[in-house]
Amino acid sequence: MTDTTDEKLDYSAFKGEIWSKKLNAGLDKTCVMLQCVNRDYQADADKGVSQINIITPQEVTVGAYTGSIEGYGVAPSKKVSLKLNQSVYFGFNVPDIDQAQSNVGIMDAIITKAKTAVESAIDTYLFNEYKNAAATNVTGSDTKLETLSKTTVYAKFVSLAKTLKNSGAIGPQTKGWVVIHPDVEELLLLSSEFTNTANLGDTTVTDGSIGRIAGLDVFVSNNVGKDAGGYTILAGTKQAITFASQIKKIETLRAQNSFDSLIRGLYTFGALTLNPSALAVIKANIA
Repeated sequence: MTDTTDEKLDYSAFKGEIWSKKLNAGLDKTCVMLQCVNRDYQADADKGVSQINIITPQEVTVGAYTGSIEGYGVAPSKKVSLKLNQSVYFGFNVPDIDQAQSNVGIMDAIITKAKTAVESAIDTYLFNEYKNAAATNVTGSDTKLETLSKTTVYAKFVSLAKTLKNSGAIGPQTKGWVVIHPDVEELLLLSSEFTNTANLGDTTVTDGSIGRIAGLDVFVSNNVGKDAGGYTILAGTKQAITFASQIKKIETLRAQNSFDSLIRGLYTFGALTLNPSALAVIKANIA
């Protein structure tokens, strides 16, 4: 009889580096808000730091040249910090008999479960960056909500896009996005303007998007956009928010009272709104 003890206890596949690649790749594909931010400083986070200092450049002065330069930009370069100060853990038990008899890769199954648990926390956290949108880019408020219906929702989205274009966030080389709750999606799908645009088939939408309105790819998440006070619709560009993450630790332990192994991990992350003018918000209710 072959001894399968070593095979059943082989958890080398759960090394942190492998987990980081697999988990982050899965999140990038399905986590809605991760498709709406940039990861420009992820390489620094991969070095294990907990804070990344970012220098934002000064404004550039432009003027008519009449033989002399009148002045230079006076806004100083500013240092801001991206802090990886958010943490979420995940933990699973893996019975030895299940691992021995499983016909599918146990690691892939656990990564899928971990991804689902983590992406909800990330979606919620990143969506809350709407609070850092430029005040002039916010329509409605908690005390004075805009009203959405199937006849007005499309126009509201066009107005969001106009706000981002007027602020210079969306241009010929820059695409925008908007994230909504499924309740708002229902209104869009009942809107003749949106369905007619979708039926034209004259634009290519981003993977995961349900369509495009006035240059905004429309994403839907049931993790965000609804609370007791109403609905929040968030639009922006990838230049608005930067995000970085780390898998801090992956551990495999033996259970004390059973023939199981316990797998647990700690995932840390952080975000920073670098360009408030590249975000636009509508606070609304549904008629």
